[in-house]
Amino acid sequence: MTKPAVAILLACSLVSCATSSAGYERAAGTANRTQSHRENLVDLRDQVGLTLDSLRTLSESPDVLPRSNRETFETFARELRNLEHDAESARKSYGRMDADAGRFFGGWSEDTAAIVDADLRQRAEDRRVALQASYAELSHAQRDTDVALAGFVRRLDDLRVYLEHDLTAAGIASAAKPIADALAEGALIQQSLSDLAHRADAAQAGLEPLKAQAPSQTPSQTIGREVR
Repeated sequence: MTKPAVAILLACSLVSCATSSAGYERAAGTANRTQSHRENLVDLRDQVGLTLDSLRTLSESPDVLPRSNRETFETFARELRNLEHDAESARKSYGRMDADAGRFFGGWSEDTAAIVDADLRQRAEDRRVALQASYAELSHAQRDTDVALAGFVRRLDDLRVYLEHDLTAAGIASAAKPIADALAEGALIQQSLSDLAHRADAAQAGLEPLKAQAPSQTPSQTIGREVR
């Protein structure tokens, strides 16, 4: 896969060397954005786990002492705020990655349209479509997960409001069903985020050979002038 991808962009350089370099740099930028988004997805998945752990502790150990329940609840409320923050960070990192991917694949399509040889032009188009498919799959899964995560966070916030006003053992017990539902839903969200991270890995891997061709990825060498 590496050699055909490099060969195609090298063919594009016959049309314009400057355009080819820009294409490699766009590939590098997209790969870097994808890696950053993948890291945010992992952080978000882990934060879902921390939030669930704090809720589970509150539900499984409803201490009769109001102060103990209050401290456990405050941990849950803090982790929920952190979850909202990480969810927003992941949405932003996805937006940046998606924008860079759009510029990269759009630029590739425009550049290869100038290839005169019909067979080589079609090969370039096939390569672009194959790599872009990974980002299309990631985008589709991202939208589904965003919708599920938003609903999950809203339900957690409902529980926060409820528990804030009744941290007695009886109050916690009465919320046992929605708490159990939230814990089960959260486990599914964690799995979805893990799947998204794997999709991001696959999408990034497809661009790494092109990224390696970017001038910015090659250490600059200073050639000394011979003194006679």
